[in-house]
Amino acid sequence: MAHSHLPIQHLMKQMENFNSESMNLNCRPLWLNSFVDEVADIFNPYEEVGRVGFDCQFTEECWEVGLFLGSTEIVGGERDGQFIAASFQFDLLQLLDRFESVNRFHFNFLEQIEAQSTCDPASAYITIEGHLADLELVRLNVYATPPEEAGPGFRKSHDGKIDTV
Repeated sequence: MAHSHLPIQHLMKQMENFNSESMNLNCRPLWLNSFVDEVADIFNPYEEVGRVGFDCQFTEECWEVGLFLGSTEIVGGERDGQFIAASFQFDLLQLLDRFESVNRFHFNFLEQIEAQSTCDPASAYITIEGHLADLELVRLNVYATPPEEAGPGFRKSHDGKIDTV
């Protein structure tokens, strides 16, 4: 029992780490989580399923939200390692209905400087900035393709089997 203080100190440290990690896991307000879920439901993938990815950042002005439909990574075969962006429809009228008032609403397309195997998500996206029903200001970017660092949403093997990531 001479060293019984070590396990207790270790346990206390684990509790401190767990508490601080759980506080940092989701610092977004509940209304923003609901908003992201509502907008994610607007994505209509041409394939049977799709996985919506998102990023939320608080700026000096407002919450900035980026949404995109995840890509599929090809595993095996001659196209092994390629990422295929998902094709989808996105109803802009449904998007507008999520806002109480709109300050900005535009489509952005930026020229690709180099030919890439995957499209830069900043090359084509819709931006809408406005107030939600609870008068919170939000800037939303809906990207045509996912950012490279997001990784794939699915993996498709050369035999046609699709797995979620």
